[in-house]
Amino acid sequence: MNSRIVVRWRTACTLLALPLVGMLSACTSLMTSFGGAMPETLRTQSVAAEALVLEVWDTGWTVNDDPVVGMKVRVQPADGPAYEATIEKTLVSRIATWQFQPGTTIPVRYDPQNPAVVAVDTEPRAAQASSGNPYRDSYEGVTQIGVGLLPPPDEPLVYLGTGDSAGDRQALYARNYTVLGGSVVVGGADLAQAVDQGKEVGAALILVYGSFVTPDGMSLEVLPYRPRPHSIREGSYGEQAPPLLPGPVADGRVALYWGKSKPPILGVVFHANVANVGEPGRRLVVEAVTDDSPAAIAGIAPGDALVAIDSEPIGDVLGIPALLRSKAGQSVPFDLIRAGEPLSLTVDLAPDPGTQ
Repeated sequence: MNSRIVVRWRTACTLLALPLVGMLSACTSLMTSFGGAMPETLRTQSVAAEALVLEVWDTGWTVNDDPVVGMKVRVQPADGPAYEATIEKTLVSRIATWQFQPGTTIPVRYDPQNPAVVAVDTEPRAAQASSGNPYRDSYEGVTQIGVGLLPPPDEPLVYLGTGDSAGDRQALYARNYTVLGGSVVVGGADLAQAVDQGKEVGAALILVYGSFVTPDGMSLEVLPYRPRPHSIREGSYGEQAPPLLPGPVADGRVALYWGKSKPPILGVVFHANVANVGEPGRRLVVEAVTDDSPAAIAGIAPGDALVAIDSEPIGDVLGIPALLRSKAGQSVPFDLIRAGEPLSLTVDLAPDPGTQ
């Protein structure tokens, strides 16, 4: 339905940000290798569990350009009821930020004597045997919430990303593509390996960054799509969307795999505005609007901050896809803030593509 939500990181360092999703894997190599430090009390006496990330906010601290964030999580013990807790600080690598988004399931440890004490579990998992394809071995997939995908083509489009990775992302969102996942590798100059992984995950388009050796008969052209000429509006809640890529890696390459979405009910990609954590209500900042979508036709623009749908204030951001699906095909008022001023727009939501 293309009402995707992305965490907005406010640190100055270069970050990798992907849409709101639940990760396919609860404990991944990137997460366990790059997660934050665990209190000593939890190393000596603690219980392993999974936790659903509900909120993420920037603490304003960085360590070697990696952000220190806080999180509100719903811990899911194996032998008891789920409960909510706050992880005040955890260090997250720029490469691993896509694994700490609202809707993501992460490994944690908690104190059985004081369950409110929770930390990200950073113990590394056992190394996996190499498949011979570094793009398969390093692949981190995401599961979109509320976004239906069209069947993939036999051969995905393959493009070289530009120096403006945030613009690349906006341009693809506007053309109704959605991220399936990505691979960050050292080496991996053989483009055919990235293409093979793209076919395996059902990608309609593969966007690569770095220098590659292309297969015979194949050319690698620069992504031809650019974002709309308007940018994130001055005075909106939050700055320009962060770049899509992590910082430079020696001999490193990145492949991002995109699927083609069904026609959207709304057609907006949001950022959760973590700047207002603790304030009444919740605002979601628009990063991109799908071309010719109901949102575009109604006049919603990047930089607008959404505060209510059909007079319902934004609460649980994970529930927005279901809320929009329940109102599909209806004319619905949206309360926004644009350049600091309140704005109300009525959007004629499209029918649910799942029922067409």
